[in-house]
Amino acid sequence: MASLIPDTLNPATLMSRRFRPDQIPDLSGKVAIVTGGSAGIGYFDALALARANAKVIILSASSENGKQAETEINQNVAENNSKGSVQWCQVELGNLKEVDSVAKKLANELDRLDIVICNAGIGQAPFGMTSDGLERHFEVNNLSHYVLILRLLSVLKKTAETAPPTTVRVVMQSSELHRASPMQVQFASKEEINEERDGSLLYGRTKLGLIYFAKQLVKRKFASLSPDKPILAISVHPGTVDTELQKAWVQSYGNIVGKAFEQLMKTVGKSAPEGAEASLWAATSRDIFEGNWKDFQGQYYSEADGKPGQESSQAQDEKIGDNYWELCAKLTKEILGEELR
Repeated sequence: MASLIPDTLNPATLMSRRFRPDQIPDLSGKVAIVTGGSAGIGYFDALALARANAKVIILSASSENGKQAETEINQNVAENNSKGSVQWCQVELGNLKEVDSVAKKLANELDRLDIVICNAGIGQAPFGMTSDGLERHFEVNNLSHYVLILRLLSVLKKTAETAPPTTVRVVMQSSELHRASPMQVQFASKEEINEERDGSLLYGRTKLGLIYFAKQLVKRKFASLSPDKPILAISVHPGTVDTELQKAWVQSYGNIVGKAFEQLMKTVGKSAPEGAEASLWAATSRDIFEGNWKDFQGQYYSEADGKPGQESSQAQDEKIGDNYWELCAKLTKEILGEELR
């Protein structure tokens, strides 16, 4: 009877499909990058991949959190007799030149790259600007990942030439809160991006952008690859998750309203390890294989192994998706002096 007892009582988890870490196949010899891998969902993405024997590079800004995560995860991996490892690499995602420098360094140094999970991000925090002159949610959650992936494309393609088909994957940590994005969003200009808005709307807009990014990668970069050597791009919703990110509610809405939202997340939300399951599924599941990978390519999923095509109609608007790509390209020219596209 013990097997009939659920291993969690979190309502959000009980209502979702599961992909537990023990379902991850052996990742020996594989290399993964997880942005924001020193805390929250990203930490447990990195831990699970390393325990499945992958070499994992975590990218984050805080040296204290990064070094601590590296030490803790490597100790856990060793205690579980796994062959994987974690290495922390510092990068401030709100500084595009720094992102570009780190991305180019990784592309030059890595012999292979099998998995990238674009997890880092600012939550429902108040409006703010980066030193690059961009609204911070957009630069950290969207533009930094655009630069990172485009700089890493060469090593991803190199890996796909020899890796088992369908195992090279890029995963976007999106959210059902993409539905909170303002309906008038067009990603048409820098001025539009920099307009001051409510924190939850800014967060929702970036999660909408990550859905577009997965679709645009497929359209512009992956569609031309040999069908027997594909690179997959998938966006996912981790679920309602209780992490440190939820403190952003208080930053945006004050103690009364913000604390109420924070408490709601603690009451119904998934734990961070449970929140990592959707991205781990998209990154590693062998249920996605040579015979069906095209059904998953570019799709958004609100849970592990869920039903595709359930994103908002706004997220399915190809014209706005094109705008998103063109805006990112234009901003790389402005900030880096080189247009990436």
